[in-house]
Parts: sequence; structure tokens; C-alpha cells
Amino acid sequence: MPGASIASSISGLTNTLIGAGMLALPHAYTSMGWCLGSILLVFCATTTNYALYLMKLSCDAVEGTVTDFYDLVLRAMPSYVWVIDLTIGLKCWGVTISYLIISGNLMPQVLASVVHAMGFHTDSVPEVLYSKFLWTVLVLVCISPFCFVRQLHSMSIVGYINMGAVAYLLLIMTYFAIFASNTSHMPEKGSIHAVLLSFDTIRTFPIMMFAYTCAQNIISVYRELDNCTLKRANTVTVSSVSASAMVYLFVGLVGYATFGSHAADNIISMYPDKSLFVGFGKLAVVFLALTSYPVQLYPSRASFISLWRYWQRDAVRLPETMDEQAHLVPSGTGSRSSTYRPLSTWSWNALTLGMMLSGITVALAVDDLSIVLGFVGSIGSSIVSFILPSVIYCCIFANGQRTINYSLSMVLGAYGVIVMIVALAANINKLLT
Repeated sequence: MPGASIASSISGLTNTLIGAGMLALPHAYTSMGWCLGSILLVFCATTTNYALYLMKLSCDAVEGTVTDFYDLVLRAMPSYVWVIDLTIGLKCWGVTISYLIISGNLMPQVLASVVHAMGFHTDSVPEVLYSKFLWTVLVLVCISPFCFVRQLHSMSIVGYINMGAVAYLLLIMTYFAIFASNTSHMPEKGSIHAVLLSFDTIRTFPIMMFAYTCAQNIISVYRELDNCTLKRANTVTVSSVSASAMVYLFVGLVGYATFGSHAADNIISMYPDKSLFVGFGKLAVVFLALTSYPVQLYPSRASFISLWRYWQRDAVRLPETMDEQAHLVPSGTGSRSSTYRPLSTWSWNALTLGMMLSGITVALAVDDLSIVLGFVGSIGSSIVSFILPSVIYCCIFANGQRTINYSLSMVLGAYGVIVMIVALAANINKLLT
């Protein structure tokens, strides 16, 4: 059967890359300035492209067909496959928390838009209906039936919802950037700087790293690409990452130009809730979070189960490949479909409930999307996007000639370790203070 074309591969990978994490980019600009923020966004895109290039070289160097990220790690360093489970488990769980924060913050604003559009004053609605706690709980209750299922089938619809929400967000941002002076309900604009260097610069940098995370999905893209030569693979990755970078630059620059230093951690929450035009946009983002939550919970739970079995010296990986932002990765493409004894229904439900309750507890306690994404980016993105591709490449080519790629891969890995340690410390300090 013919494989995927370059165009369809670019479309799929771009859908995987662009997600709700970009809502926090203008906030990251407030601690960097428009010039430094844009430079760092492009820098993250460049390092991501190089890491994906190393992944392709590593896949081509091993015998047989590499089916997914886990399979490549298993071949390169079998004693450390647990790193994948731990990283993906924590990373995806962190993303589910970010979706709860987004939903809890936006739903009261959506309600206000509806009330205002109906001609009523927002004060006519009981105050409890504007409670973040209420809406966060309601959102989790609504999606809970989908969280306990043992199989997630085709989730490609999530990718289309994703792109629709992104397009609507860009439309809202463009409109208010042009006609902001005619809107009396806009928040006061803060100061704008070209370059800022502070403690928060380090803390928010992982938000940009998180925005480009896709290494855990790239091998599935390579495997499905028709005639996947190095040149064709590079065309897909460079095009997808570049397209995502253009969207991220637009969101970051326009959001920062509109609100300046007052840009919040969730940019769409800054726009006035007096019209259905904005209300529908916020509702689209909430719906994206609703549909994406089970998609992120599923690989997180699978990774924790696999990690537990590894510690029990019964390391069997569940057959799934969806993780982090992989809304368009087809189900059933994993290589880890070994025979295993499934968890009992009680154990499965208990683990799922525990993950959901712990997640909502964090979401209600930490009302800052940038902090959650900072933790996810500093731990998950640095390991998946930079450290592991570097270590995998060095392990596979350890006995070969020391080429420039070998040296650069070591630099990339060291960069990932430094960013992980420094950014994680900065986010811990921010959380405690």
C-alpha cells in the first residue's frame, strides 16, 4: 500500500504540534520582550528540527524497521526504557492539568458572554455560576465517561477541532489588534519592551520548548511517509516546524503588542466577554480541552502502568502511541502489543480516578497556566525533545567515527540537561513564592 504523501505528513505533524500551549506564549513575551521572545521561539524551532534530524539518522542506522519512539529507545538503550514511561506519564498528566485550568478559567467568561448577549446584566446570574471551582468540576464530570474506557479509537476529529479553534483564535486576535481602540472593554495595555532579561525569562522559556514537542510522534510520521528518504523526512519536519513557528510568532507578537506587559497566562481570557464573537472563541478552546483531555490521560495512564510493571520486572508496554499533543496519530500503530495480563477493572478505575482527582486538585490549587506549562516543558519537553534524541544518537553511533553530528548531538543533550535543571528550579521557586 502506498504511504502518506509529503503534504499529508506535513498537515498531520503540524496538527500535532499546534495546540493549546500557544495560549501562554504572549505571557512568555512579557518576561522576554518582543525581540528576544521571537529569537528564542526561532531558536527552539531550530533545535527541534535538528533533534528530529538526529532521530531520522538513528532510525536509518539500526536494523529493521523502527515502529515508534519507544522501540528506538529499546534498541539504543534497553536498560533505560523506563525513562520514556516516566517522562510521558508525567508530561501527559501535566497537560491534562493545563486543560482543566483553561476550562475552569474560560467557562465563567463564556457564561458572561451568553448572559450579556441575551440582554441581561451579568449580576443577574447567581455568583456561584461564575465559580472556577464549579466549572472545573463540571468539566471533569462531563468528560469522565471517556476517561475510563480501555481503548481510544479514531481521534482524528480532535485534530480538526484543534485547527478550527486555532483559526478562530487568530481571527479574534487579528480583529482586536486592528480595532482595539474602538473597544472600550479591553484591559489596560501594559508597557512593551524589545529585550527583557529576568528570573521569569528562565521560568517561562520552557513554554516555548513545550510548543514544539513532537519527537515522541515523529517516528510514526517517518514510518507512514511514502519513500521516507532523509531528504523527504527533512522536508516534512522543517515545513511543519516552520509553519508552527509562524503561528507561534503571530500569537506571541500580536498578543504582546495588544496587551503589553499585562498579557495573561491564557491570552484568550484577556479579550472582552461582552460579545458572542469572543464567547464562541473561548467556547471553542474549552471544547478543544474537553476532547483532548482523555487523549492525554490515556497515554499517561498507560505509561504509569508500564512503569509499575517494569519495577515489578514484568516490563510490558501497552499498545498505544498517543502522547502529549498527538491528536492525529492513528490508533494501533505501536510496536509494544505484547501479551500481558490486563489490569482488573477495579485497579484500572482506581488508577484513573486517582489521576483525575490529583489532577483537578493541582488545577484548582495552581491558577497559573504558565507554571504548569513551565513544569511540563522543563521536565517533559527537555527530555523528550533534546536529551533522549541526543543520547539515542550517541548510543547508536558510539563505535563509529566522531562526526560533527556526534559532537553537536552531545551539545544538544547538554543544552537539554541545563535547561531542565535551571528552568525546573525557577518554576519551583515561583510556585513556592
